[in-house]
Amino acid sequence: MTGKQRSRKRRWGARALAIVLLMAAGAAGGYLAGRTIHAVSDSGDPLETVVWLVAIVALMVVAYFVQIIVHEAGHLVFGLATGYRFRSFRVGSFMFVEQGDRLRLKRLSLQGTGGQCLMGPPDFVDGRMPYRLYNLGGVLANMLVALIAAAFFFVLQTGLAATFLAFVALFGLAFALANGLPLTVGGVNNDGKNLRSASESPEALRAFWTILKVGEAQADDLRVKDMPAAWFAVPADAERLRNPLIASVAVLACNRLLDEGRIAESADAIRDLLGRETGMLGLYCSLLKVDLAYCELMGENRAEEVERALDADACRLMKTMKNFPSVLRTRYAHALLADHDENAAQRIRSEFNHTATRYPYPSEIEGERELMDAAFTRFLKEMTVDSGTEKGAQR
Repeated sequence: MTGKQRSRKRRWGARALAIVLLMAAGAAGGYLAGRTIHAVSDSGDPLETVVWLVAIVALMVVAYFVQIIVHEAGHLVFGLATGYRFRSFRVGSFMFVEQGDRLRLKRLSLQGTGGQCLMGPPDFVDGRMPYRLYNLGGVLANMLVALIAAAFFFVLQTGLAATFLAFVALFGLAFALANGLPLTVGGVNNDGKNLRSASESPEALRAFWTILKVGEAQADDLRVKDMPAAWFAVPADAERLRNPLIASVAVLACNRLLDEGRIAESADAIRDLLGRETGMLGLYCSLLKVDLAYCELMGENRAEEVERALDADACRLMKTMKNFPSVLRTRYAHALLADHDENAAQRIRSEFNHTATRYPYPSEIEGERELMDAAFTRFLKEMTVDSGTEKGAQR
């Protein structure tokens, strides 16, 4: 069995487990809803039943978000307890990020994630750093709250309050399993997978530190190109890139080349990375393809190569993350350099400017603006050359 076949088998296994968990949660939720409606509504009035059903669904949604908050709070508490520094806390697309001495409310959506707590890592001491409790903090918090909710449920037994507690317990168990078992779902590794990956080697643990350190530096408004080059060292041994964390650092190295304006080198690095068998996350793979399309548009601008880069996975990501800065940047360059549609490009630029006001990392926005400006400069040069050619032909 080849590496790609093993990877495909693991992905299908993760999807199957996720489906089983969802089906089990759905069945339990349906049972709880029916049980509650039967207990509180004995009139047989269909309208009353609908009202109770709506109330129960609302409680289910609230319980779901409660456990997302509990999960991320678990990372925060256990991270602080082991020397990590708070940087940001996200639930859904709403994100509190620490910038300077203030907490600012921003917006960020990442495919495959319902929330995220990012923290600055402690320094290495003798090549070691705490990472287990930080990674498992969310799972432990989900389980603790689930057990407490279950205990109160068995005390109350019936009523909307009991149903809400049952939902909290149910989602807590589901979250603990979905995040504790090492899985890759929706193109993103869960906490259990990150924990296992970090424990594989000292280099993998260093990669885990680097990823968190880059996130902390971005929160401090530092551009990737201005961060220490040593953080982005890619191992020469391709076998090491099978580790998802080390592969993620290789992705960051490609991002750094692009942020430095070294477009041709970035394109070569991206092609090389995409051509290897690595542990790269599906999310990062699709984002790299979006970057590769931009590089091609700014380089030889071959339509077939742009189309090859923007395959089904990349196009799917561009739809689900349509307001992500790098997606908007590539769409802008495509509108100018492939479609030669300046009006469409202006609309995309307006979307980008709107996104920029809510995006948590100003330094990243600054870099993307420079790449968009470079695309516009190239567009103007091409228009000037075409205009000059036309005049020459007329003479």
